[in-house]
Amino acid sequence: AEFTNDGKTYRAAWFSDPDGRENSSGYYTADGKNIRKAFLRSPLEFSRITSGFTKARFHPVLKKWRAHKGIDYGAPTGTRVRATGNGVVEFVGVKGGYGKVVVLRHQSSYTTLYGHLSRFQPGLRKGSRVSQTDIIGFVGATGLASGPHLHYEFRVSNVHKNPLAMALPSAPPLKPGQLDLFRERTKAHLARIDLIRGFNLAQAD
Repeated sequence: AEFTNDGKTYRAAWFSDPDGRENSSGYYTADGKNIRKAFLRSPLEFSRITSGFTKARFHPVLKKWRAHKGIDYGAPTGTRVRATGNGVVEFVGVKGGYGKVVVLRHQSSYTTLYGHLSRFQPGLRKGSRVSQTDIIGFVGATGLASGPHLHYEFRVSNVHKNPLAMALPSAPPLKPGQLDLFRERTKAHLARIDLIRGFNLAQAD
């Protein structure tokens, strides 16, 4: 595919590694860079933010001021919760005020946490691999929650970050061996785009 926006042309081609290696399926630029972000901004398809990332928030259950190091998304009980990035389940179970919670590890230094779940996706367990947008659980009000919502945390090297404000990293590029195969498979398709562009320019002239 190719499109031009504000005078700048963008081109990408779909590639899926035949060996099925993780993170290989997606759209890539001609030099093998992944155009997808490594993380979604939100783990819910439809929701509203009820509490943002802040250093001081009055906790509705504990009735005291404390830092809120995540984002709360209000949604009905049972709403599907998506993994915001490819990763491995580091924890699934009950943990204090989080109630039923899932913690995923991504690319070694990133972790995401999904709390107050009503239940987990069947078959999810520690060590399970998940892909971006996979359903990992369902919204609930377990733990210290005043009503049904999802508490979502994003950490880099175990330091909490605001996922709505930070620049999210791109998904990993193709590896050298994959890049050679990608170029071999997309050469004819990209050449066809060049022909189409040349024809359109000629028609315009």
